[in-house]
This record gives sequence, C-alpha cells and structure tokens, in this order.
Amino acid sequence: MTDFKQLDIYWVELEPTQNAEARKLRSCVILQGDLVNMQSRTLLVAPLLPQHKAWPFAVNLEPTQDNGLDQARHINLKQLRAIDICRIGKKQGRLENHYLQPIRAALRIVLDW
Repeated sequence: MTDFKQLDIYWVELEPTQNAEARKLRSCVILQGDLVNMQSRTLLVAPLLPQHKAWPFAVNLEPTQDNGLDQARHINLKQLRAIDICRIGKKQGRLENHYLQPIRAALRIVLDW
C-alpha cells in the first residue's frame, strides 16, 4: 500500500496535539517494520528534537548527507506516535543502520521489556 521504509525520516504534521506532546511540523523517523508499512495506512514514528540529550530513552544523532539533518538532534522514543499517512510530508532522508541497535535499546527501556 505504501513505500515508507523503516528508518526513513519524513516531515510530519503533528498538530493537533495536547499538553506535553511533540508539536508542529517536525521531522520524524519511521520505526515500524517494512512489512507492516506495506499493509497499513498508519505508521509508528518518533519525533526528532534539537540537541543531544543524556536520557536513557533518547538516541542522539549526528547530521549527515544521508539523513538530511541540519544539526545534532535526538530521537525521543518516549514520544512514540501512531499517525495516519495523510500527516506525512516531504522525505528528509534516511537514518543510518548503525542507529537501529541504540533505538532498540531505548525502546526496551521505554516499554520495560
């Protein structure tokens, strides 16, 4: 159904939001697997926020040509969100595979697995 891939980074319209949720148009990384992405109109994403953080649920990122980031950022994995694909905007880039293991480790902390 869709061509979205795990670790792709897209601009996502997160509004409307409430209280402490990540707001506005923001780059987000797709976390769910490609098989699910092909069969669904919803995606599981996490927002990319400015600066590095020393939080156990954050994965710090460095800008590269592949990922398209403009500065050091972090994935806030306690802000996971299921979104409809209608919220997806332009593709920004693709997160490098070496971030997959730190993402899994942070998700284990967030989900207490």
